[in-house]
Amino acid sequence: MGSGRISLSERWLRLLLRLYPADFREEMGDSLVEAYLDRYAKAAKPGLGLPLGGMWARALADSVRNGLGERLRPAVGWRRAGNWGRDAEVALRRLVRAPAFTLSILGTLTVGLGAFAVVFTVVDNVLIEPLPYQRPGDLYFVWRDYRAFFDLNRGWLGGPDVAALDQAGGAIAAAVGLRRDRRTLADSAAGDRDPEEVGVMLASPNLFTVLGVNPILGRGFAPNEIGPDRPPVVVLGHDLWRRRFGGDPGVIGRSLRLNGDLFTVIGVMDRDFHFVRHSSLGPPEGAEAYINFAYRLADRPAGSGAFAGLVRARPGSSAEQVTAAVGAVGRSIDREHFNSRGLTLHPVSLEQDLVAQVRPAFLLLGLSGIFLVLVLTVNLATLLLARAVRREREFAVSRALGANQAALVRATLAEAGLLGTVGAAAAVVVAIWGTRAVVALAPADLPRREAIVVDWRVAAIMLGLGALLGLVAGAAPAFWASRSTLSMMLRNTAVRGGGRGRLRRSLVVVQVALCLVLLSAGGLVARSFGALLRSRPGFDPNGVLTVRVPIGQWRYPDNASAVAFHARLGDELSALPGVLSVGAGSAIPLTAGTDQSDVVLPGAPGNTGKREHDAPLADLLQVRAGWFRALGIRMLAGRDFEPPRPGSPREAIIDRTLAAEFFPSGTATGTRIVIGQDSLLVVGVVDHARQYDLHRDGRPQVYLRDDDDTYGALYFAVRSRRPVAGLVSEVRAVLRRIDPTIAVSEVRALDGVVDDSLRQERVTAVLIAGFSLGALLLAAMGLFGVIAGSVARRRHEIAVRMALGADRNRVLRLVLREGAGLVLLGAAVAVPGIYLSGLRMRGVLVGISPFDPLTLAVAVAALALVSLAACYLPANRVGQIQPAEALREE
Repeated sequence: MGSGRISLSERWLRLLLRLYPADFREEMGDSLVEAYLDRYAKAAKPGLGLPLGGMWARALADSVRNGLGERLRPAVGWRRAGNWGRDAEVALRRLVRAPAFTLSILGTLTVGLGAFAVVFTVVDNVLIEPLPYQRPGDLYFVWRDYRAFFDLNRGWLGGPDVAALDQAGGAIAAAVGLRRDRRTLADSAAGDRDPEEVGVMLASPNLFTVLGVNPILGRGFAPNEIGPDRPPVVVLGHDLWRRRFGGDPGVIGRSLRLNGDLFTVIGVMDRDFHFVRHSSLGPPEGAEAYINFAYRLADRPAGSGAFAGLVRARPGSSAEQVTAAVGAVGRSIDREHFNSRGLTLHPVSLEQDLVAQVRPAFLLLGLSGIFLVLVLTVNLATLLLARAVRREREFAVSRALGANQAALVRATLAEAGLLGTVGAAAAVVVAIWGTRAVVALAPADLPRREAIVVDWRVAAIMLGLGALLGLVAGAAPAFWASRSTLSMMLRNTAVRGGGRGRLRRSLVVVQVALCLVLLSAGGLVARSFGALLRSRPGFDPNGVLTVRVPIGQWRYPDNASAVAFHARLGDELSALPGVLSVGAGSAIPLTAGTDQSDVVLPGAPGNTGKREHDAPLADLLQVRAGWFRALGIRMLAGRDFEPPRPGSPREAIIDRTLAAEFFPSGTATGTRIVIGQDSLLVVGVVDHARQYDLHRDGRPQVYLRDDDDTYGALYFAVRSRRPVAGLVSEVRAVLRRIDPTIAVSEVRALDGVVDDSLRQERVTAVLIAGFSLGALLLAAMGLFGVIAGSVARRRHEIAVRMALGADRNRVLRLVLREGAGLVLLGAAVAVPGIYLSGLRMRGVLVGISPFDPLTLAVAVAALALVSLAACYLPANRVGQIQPAEALREE
């Protein structure tokens, strides 16, 4: 080819190089052009020539095809990212070539970060995420403080209280009265479906306006829809709408019956709307329908606390201003209705009020999760440092061949960051399943339980955390690798292994310290949970089936028919095979479903003359004869209720708490108790059956015979020698046979109720115990790695010792002493952490001190045993060292 044609062809080829990525042109461009020119030169020889145009066309086709492929190839993206992209690509290849190391790290990260993601999701949604209402920070529950009368600082409001708050003005924009109820639902669209009992929230008509939410179908309540003349309308919850009406948009305007009364459906709430209730608003399943009050709150008796009060503050109002405004209303109510006896009102932030009971346990879970992540970070740093040590020769040679410190740091950090990111991605998948399991195990009354899900935000946070964790963990080995030189590698073959040995041992000490803090916390929570399981709740839950049976005047218009229904139901349940006893009462234990009233025992020896003591607030339960025997509540004195006889006095049975307080050295039977305007004869004393917490007694209890007031709902308790599960279908059959219009609900075993009451403590105990065991495993892995590395590095020293006469046991003790020293140092470092965690756990533990010496001793012993095993495995390799061979290798 002539020089002009070669120059022209080179220009053409240089132009075609523009089709390739810039980094490809920089690295391969000159070589590619030379290759084409060489091909052209050969083609220009006599007999081999091809038209120049054909060669240029072939070069164009090759450049289009290969250039596009280079731009689309995944590796190109990494190359374009600069050195970090290439480092990540190289790091990925290295990790693939070390599958055992990679899988072990990824498995550890997946489990550890997955557990943390579960805890983060729960804590974030329950404690941190704002409530799904407009300006939730401006919402407050308002309570009556009755402590001038008796020991109760969170009492419900009277109707006039709510009306006065709504008209207060100033810092208070509006107020809502709330009262929960259960009603039997029946509608013509349901066909042959059985009636069902649904949770209903009775509310002021401004409920949805105050919350700042709107129905997705229809409308909410109008301001004038209140009082006896208001139209009977209902707004359906989304779940009830889907379940009962199949999600039919035509439900608006349809009629349905609640307790026999006809209501018109005017709206359907959104799927995401869940009324955030306080525990005082009844059982935890939430409201499924909303209806307006059939009376005006200002007309209700002021002395009766029957409503939960919710107020919205004006925008910009501080908590102090709201407190002052609510306090002013309280003083007015006290003057007008209580003769200035000292009744007060006080607000509590809705968000704080909802999570007050679970906050200590959830903060403990959050701290435990953070500790686990710290242990995981230190463990990852230890393993990466061990890997860097094994690659010492590679790093030293790279430095000798001209690699700078920045390149080695990037390479090491890229490997750590890639591990952290991939591990976090796998952890998100684990967290999705783990969160579902936690929600299934969590108590039904956990605030915002339905909102606990792993969403894209949690996934993004976990991916970022995984990458950050990897980079932080990789910082120490990256710094060490950047300083590796051939001369340092030769010096570090000395006895102790140089500065990197101190760094690895320091990381293990930190792991051991963090692990011991978690172990002690897990042991305390486990022992506390064990104490709960051993609690004596005052009743025997084994072999008892309970069922809620609601009736009302809409179904049984007179007392005689209601008495007859209950009597027949009790008789037929008693006749079932294997049934030992049957009873009925207004509330079963551990459900907080009782009424309250102050009671007086005139002439009791325990009276002091001070009203706050002599008129205690007590739980009132309506029961029928046989209730105590069915529930296994011990009769301590006197007798059970008997069927009423004409002219017989009204009777009451009190619990041991009330009897011990007012009759410390005598008997309460035969005395009288006054409740309101009624005087009743005390005929017996029973054990205290816990209504609120399994681990402590609640208010004093007074049982009233139910025969005088049979409307509402009763829980029938059936004690049987047969398995409870086999009774369910038979009990339902009896109820359908007697009255198929009764909406039976809450058919469950009493030991299941006890189990449900422990769900929060169980989940907390399981998660913290899991964190503790995970931390223990990570600490053992770190200790194993350090001792194994020490044995490998000191192989020459050990060979010399054995050649000079040291026996295997002596050398074994030498190696184990190193591990024991690290464990003891870690335990010493852990002492401040154990003390601080104990202070944090005071509000969570039951029946055990946060500094229980037995628990701490067991935690230290468990750590010592696992650490000994982790040290013994690599130390045992000492016996496999052959001195002659080891010395020749050196």
